[in-house]
Amino acid sequence: MTQGKDRFIILKKIKYAEADLIIHGLSPRGEKLAFIARGALKSKKRFGGGVLEPTHFVTFTYKQANEHGQLNVLQEATIVNDFPGLRTDYDRLETALHILECVSKVSQEGDRDSEFLFNLLGNTLKVLESTPDILVLKMHFYLKFLLQQGVVNAEPWMAPFLKTNLADSANLISYRQTVDDEMYNVEQMVKHYLANATL
Repeated sequence: MTQGKDRFIILKKIKYAEADLIIHGLSPRGEKLAFIARGALKSKKRFGGGVLEPTHFVTFTYKQANEHGQLNVLQEATIVNDFPGLRTDYDRLETALHILECVSKVSQEGDRDSEFLFNLLGNTLKVLESTPDILVLKMHFYLKFLLQQGVVNAEPWMAPFLKTNLADSANLISYRQTVDDEMYNVEQMVKHYLANATL
């Protein structure tokens, strides 16, 4: 097995066997990779301090899988940014986990041309830590996500959201009424797309 080292945003963790975890992470190229962290539930030295939690931005040292379908073997994990602001209230964390799920369903192993997806996720998590209006940010994420996936045709009301960088999402608070009016339809679009994207 070849040695690998890279940064990832953790999308998901799944308990496997008695003490192992399977971790799905998104690389800066937008590629989804799966890792097995052997003994992670027992080893406080290698994986202590809640390092392997979804939303965390981490550096992984791992042995690369030899064949497609095999899991990479995680050896060490260190936190780059754990986005502590996401855990200050339930709504922020719930929104963060929902956004991870959206990205997890469309990201793929072997896809190394989706930097946009990684940047979209990272920027959304960062802004979500302190945004004064979670719903406005959620709409901002949805529209950029759907446009990038080629699912939505840009309509005039979407223009402020599509033109504004995620880092400046707070500037869109004056469009809150638009968010209230359009959120249901956009959420339905996202649900429909994700349901079909994973078939």
